[in-house]
Amino acid sequence: AARGVLLLAVLHCCSVALCGCEPRLVNVGAVLSQKRYEQVFKDAVTQANDLYGKDKFKMNAISVTHKPNAIQMALSVCEDLISNQQVYAILVSHPPQSNDHLTPTPVSYTAGFYRIPVVGLTTRMSIYSDKSIHLSFLRTVPPYSHQAQVWFDLMREFRWNHIILIVSDDHEGRAAQKKLETLLEERETKTKNRNYENLDQQNFDFRRTPKAEKVLLFSQDTNLTALLLEAKDLEARVIILSASEDEAMAVYKAARQLNMTGSGYVWLVGEREMSGKALSEAPDGLTGLQLINGKNESAHITDAVAVVAQSLQELFEKENITEPPRGCVGNTNIWRTGPLFKRVLMASKYPDGLTGRIEFNDDGDRRFATYSILNHQKAGRVIQVGVFNGTQVVMNPQRKIIWPGGETEKPVGYQMSTRLK
Repeated sequence: AARGVLLLAVLHCCSVALCGCEPRLVNVGAVLSQKRYEQVFKDAVTQANDLYGKDKFKMNAISVTHKPNAIQMALSVCEDLISNQQVYAILVSHPPQSNDHLTPTPVSYTAGFYRIPVVGLTTRMSIYSDKSIHLSFLRTVPPYSHQAQVWFDLMREFRWNHIILIVSDDHEGRAAQKKLETLLEERETKTKNRNYENLDQQNFDFRRTPKAEKVLLFSQDTNLTALLLEAKDLEARVIILSASEDEAMAVYKAARQLNMTGSGYVWLVGEREMSGKALSEAPDGLTGLQLINGKNESAHITDAVAVVAQSLQELFEKENITEPPRGCVGNTNIWRTGPLFKRVLMASKYPDGLTGRIEFNDDGDRRFATYSILNHQKAGRVIQVGVFNGTQVVMNPQRKIIWPGGETEKPVGYQMSTRLK
């Protein structure tokens, strides 16, 4: 028996000598919404270990589930992930119930303090794009504000040039407004330049360039009826709404009473505005969006693990890679390699994820996200009438859109003003 042990020891020495090292053990943490996703995470890590790292590193999955409040959550990140395990990155999901107090924020703050990268899986709030607050955060989903890209493309698809933008006066609403206005301004500049090049200024009609005729902001104490009456007076008949579920419900109710949900109107919204309670009040003929795989936590876990593994492989080819911190108590030193690892993660390209093509923009938000374009028809039926394929809108010619008032012809998007100016 002693000889056997000796032989094993010799073999072990030789194998170590051949590669010169044991693979580095790399702990990857995750904060998931339910116990059942912990197994998905473990499996994803096992699978990725077969593909990446080979003799350089082996990932080890360490997971916890969301805690009932922010302080417990921050403590769990410290005790369960950073102190005991020295994690290189932390995946974090958004809890399934719309418990807005259960958000990835405590995870992002705690890990971000040490510059440990945090990969969001299903969190869509636009505040996480703000790198002055969430400095180590990136995500495999886009923020709600990126829905503006699809609205913009739908305006082009249906040749609506003037819209009325109704947004909640909060971070989310203003982010959507800013995104849409930026897209419209870029397009206006392009159009102007093109027309000047053709020396065609004389008959260039500036009304043809798409723009927001009016932006109406509302808050908790806004009189929605007065706000909508202001919209009713305008020429544009295409209303784009960015609001929470509850706010959208209130807007739809007020609009219905003012006869602003019938023929000639277009209501274009995002995902929250046609979810849950909002859908029960949504006008017939409303068109909205839904992120494909947006709530598929398993798929996002698998894709995020692959992106992390691919990035670790690249990281370990660089010099002077230091270990992550060993704990939070009394430790105020940042992880020196953290910012570098985050840059590697943000630059990663993963072409065939379960959720499609994965790349990140400068804010760490998912690019090339795909959406279903949904039409709310009579009796609460919601029909997919097209997709946004990551770069452009592709409508399904077999699926006819029913517009407000039961119209089947595409509305022109404006009313000719009857009053003399």
